[in-house]
Amino acid sequence: MDVFKVLKCLPILIWITLLFFLSLTTTTTTTLADSATEDQEAINSAPTGLDIHKFFKISPPLNNDIHDPFTDNDAQTTKDGKVLDLATGSGSYGAAWSDTSAGNYIDIRKDQTVSAWLYFGAATNNELLNGQGMALVLQNDPRGYNAMGAGYQGLGVYGYDKATTSYYYFTEGSPTVATPDYIASTAVKNSMALEFDSQINDALSSRDEAPIQLNYESGLIFPGTYYYTLNGYDTKDTANKFPIPSTYPNNSKFGASGGYGHIAVTYPGLATSYALLPIGVSNQSNSAWKGFTSAASIIHSGAKSAQLVDAGTDDNPIYWHHVTFTWKHASDGKPAQIKYAFNDKYLDGTINNDSSNLGGYPRVDQTVDVDHNIFGDIKDNKLYWGFTGANGKSSGIYSKLVVFESIPALVHADAKASITDNTLGKVITDDSTDKNIAHGDKLTINYNVNYDTENSRVDWNKIAAEIDLPTNINYDSDSNGNIATINYKNSLNGNTKTEYISGTNLNAQSLKFNLAENLGKISDTAYTSADISINGIADNTTDHDIDVPEEPAKFSGENQISTTSTPNFKVTYQKNWLLTFKNPDPINIVYSDANENLNLPTQLSYDKNHHFKTEDPIRYDISVGDKTYNASTQANSTDTSALGTIPLRSIVGDDFWNIFKEKTTQKVTVTATDKDDIKSNTVTYIINVLQNKFLDVNASKNLDFQDVNYLSTNEYLKRKSGFSVSVTSLRNPWKLSVSTSEIKKGNVKFNGTLVYRKKDGTVYDLTSEEVPIAENNVASDQLVTTVISKSWTDNTGPLLKQTGISEVGKYSGTVTWYVTNSI
Repeated sequence: MDVFKVLKCLPILIWITLLFFLSLTTTTTTTLADSATEDQEAINSAPTGLDIHKFFKISPPLNNDIHDPFTDNDAQTTKDGKVLDLATGSGSYGAAWSDTSAGNYIDIRKDQTVSAWLYFGAATNNELLNGQGMALVLQNDPRGYNAMGAGYQGLGVYGYDKATTSYYYFTEGSPTVATPDYIASTAVKNSMALEFDSQINDALSSRDEAPIQLNYESGLIFPGTYYYTLNGYDTKDTANKFPIPSTYPNNSKFGASGGYGHIAVTYPGLATSYALLPIGVSNQSNSAWKGFTSAASIIHSGAKSAQLVDAGTDDNPIYWHHVTFTWKHASDGKPAQIKYAFNDKYLDGTINNDSSNLGGYPRVDQTVDVDHNIFGDIKDNKLYWGFTGANGKSSGIYSKLVVFESIPALVHADAKASITDNTLGKVITDDSTDKNIAHGDKLTINYNVNYDTENSRVDWNKIAAEIDLPTNINYDSDSNGNIATINYKNSLNGNTKTEYISGTNLNAQSLKFNLAENLGKISDTAYTSADISINGIADNTTDHDIDVPEEPAKFSGENQISTTSTPNFKVTYQKNWLLTFKNPDPINIVYSDANENLNLPTQLSYDKNHHFKTEDPIRYDISVGDKTYNASTQANSTDTSALGTIPLRSIVGDDFWNIFKEKTTQKVTVTATDKDDIKSNTVTYIINVLQNKFLDVNASKNLDFQDVNYLSTNEYLKRKSGFSVSVTSLRNPWKLSVSTSEIKKGNVKFNGTLVYRKKDGTVYDLTSEEVPIAENNVASDQLVTTVISKSWTDNTGPLLKQTGISEVGKYSGTVTWYVTNSI
């Protein structure tokens, strides 16, 4: 009988063993061994945060469905209660809700702000190791502190997309998917969430993670049941079969995407937020999907891609991501809004305004109109708020961590920084366009810490200041040894007070001290603002400008942490040298010469061994008559002097010859200015405008010949001395000719003629024709005067030839000189 019993039980044991084996084959995992190490590094490097135990509660969930497997709350705190760990390890999930009894709640009637630091993980190439994500949630769930949604893609706030199959005798089938009504019933009710989803769950994609088995209910006689979540909440409605209800915000749609995650507003507790969408064809044919043909997706409003994971390098990881969340209450007929800025601040406290991906830490801003009626009937207008989060199934997955920086309206305070240049009389802020400060300028670094009396409920106590002062400023204590002054003011009662901070609190560029006074409105001794000022002198003794980056400042109290940073600015270097412009020589130009450019030569020089740089810009301010011009060029030198030219004609343009008129002298005054706004002396160019072409002959007034006796028989009478004839030319080849009239004494003719005798003895009668006597075939660009008479001798040139005896008396005639262009 005993042997028979053993044999009878054997088939059941084999079936159970196979079942266990088959369930194991449906699960795959991804492992990263160093996630725990990097989680701890992130915790160690976490920014300063508020004490979570004072303001939040972590409670077990209350679930009504026996098939809902999410019955725990894995959230916990670490680092002395300053870091909230929502999920650590595979499949973990959790939530922490505001403790309303401690004054931590959202007043729906007022604008409220939350700021926090988030950590999702460090794997940039595997979203499964960073999945699933977190959500900042506002809720009015009747369960209060015990509200909880599903884990995995539910992020601790969305409903459980219960999907089941039947298993009977080695066969798994009959897949069913929960309805939207069921899914919503298991979510955090009367809620609104800002999700930070670090894993895309798109059932249309073959890359989507396969269904995750959550539970198995065995049946020895009847079929057993497997329970799954289908990882489809980011699936898109590509066929547009499910219209978005009009009560949802604009820019709402099913599903979302994002290479390193996305951020979106959702309504987790509404059945209309969910829809069953078709699974991708490749997934339907994949055995890992168990025959499911549809999966639940959720409406995402105002979704934006975001860099949720580590954005740094191996040597310099950026684990923490800052978010500022603002609830804008409905007013004046306008809907309520959710506004957020993600990656808006660096870990050192400086502001990030870079929305590009170039820095690896892109800022994301969004505003979404929302329906505040989503919260139902709100008691005392108070909403719970908090963070939920969940991990995926992969072993070695990263934790989901939160550090709280400010709590809504418990204390609402902000800090701003500016720099006053007392020398130049200007204030520099982040929005300033002129951020230049000169070496030696007297400066005041200003920090304004302001308590919001309207929206805050308690005083801001025990405020500690940690200020990193900007570089390239010399900070010296005053005669009393004080480095900073704090001016307190109470805007409610007018009270003021001044506090001085000793220079002993300054270590290099770091200034740390505790404010002696609290900021608030509850205590009669509190003040509503503190203006902190630190004096210094700008310092730059280099030969180049220095860009000074932002420097952070943090003001930490028991219930609020406010940060700011100084604006970036530039300290320009000393400019105590002289720029000398050498006086130029006069310049001759020819009027209306097509090739005349009038390039004014320049020679600039520095003293004190200051050197030009090749690309240094030089500006010339030019004045000609009543007209002014300017020109810019480069130094093209690395020495203490620089040579250049000013192409004046091209600068003046078509009006050039109207200014530089023929046969005039013009004065051109020029001043040079270098890149540092150092001006030179003014120089004057003398421009002589010559005629374009010139040709002229000049002869003595009288051509006199020697006196002769009545009976003289000399054939040629010589000239008396002193006669001259010359030709002046410019750009003109020329030919000189001469002729004469009859020589007479009254009506009596002279017995002879005027002739021209050349060196070779040739004689020309000047009374019979015009005789050429000289020429020049060279057109000179210079004005040239040729004295023809210089080459004459007593026996050459113009001579008077006698042909007989003439009566006694004085004879005269007219000599005509002709000069013509020989071309």
